[in-house]
Amino acid sequence: MCLRSALFAVIKRGRRRTVDREPIASLKGVTIHYTGWRLDQGDFDVLAQALHFLARNPDPKARQCLRIRAKPFLAAIGRQSGKSGREWLKQSLRRLAGSKVEITIDLRHSPQQGNFAYTGPLIDELYSRDEELFSAISINPKLAGLFDVGWTQVQWQQRLQLRTDLAKWLYGFYASHRSPFPVKVATLKHLCGSECARLVDFRRGLRNAMNELIEVGAILGWSIDQDDKLTLVRLSPIPPE
Repeated sequence: MCLRSALFAVIKRGRRRTVDREPIASLKGVTIHYTGWRLDQGDFDVLAQALHFLARNPDPKARQCLRIRAKPFLAAIGRQSGKSGREWLKQSLRRLAGSKVEITIDLRHSPQQGNFAYTGPLIDELYSRDEELFSAISINPKLAGLFDVGWTQVQWQQRLQLRTDLAKWLYGFYASHRSPFPVKVATLKHLCGSECARLVDFRRGLRNAMNELIEVGAILGWSIDQDDKLTLVRLSPIPPE
């Protein structure tokens, strides 16, 4: 669900802004409103890695709270653990803790009729002690189920090799589908939250991002047809979220 929306958008450096209950682009059947500092793919790295660490804890009661030490956590998401890296991690955790999402999922075409709705922060609580360079976070387990995409370690390492936020977003978008299908370039631009003013500029970045996916072995190839729809060839099916 989170991988098929602009909740973790492709935001240009220096363009992050605060919003109040802003509608977030998403696929049909999911409605998202967001309050707080806009989030990007780096913030998704932090949330997804935290959920991965929580899931590995054998004690169910302990899974709601995670102690984060900056150096190993930053290494796990492919970032340097120097002063700037530690400061970036603190700011990302603050953004996630200060956020509020309103997510409504239309279940009319599923065995469960009606809508499912969640309103709350992405991280329930955040505690930190700078002198020990660690933080402790608490995540609502019901919300965690919406964001834990269940990637294998191989898939996660592939994603960390990607250089651009657009390539990371595309990786997640297609990982959330059992079988890739053609999608219009304009639709991808809308769903990823791109700030490109012109579609031609986005299309140029899209080509580069798709070639990144080839480089890391995520896909075999891609093409844009005469209807301006992107089609890709994936190596093997990726498990659903």
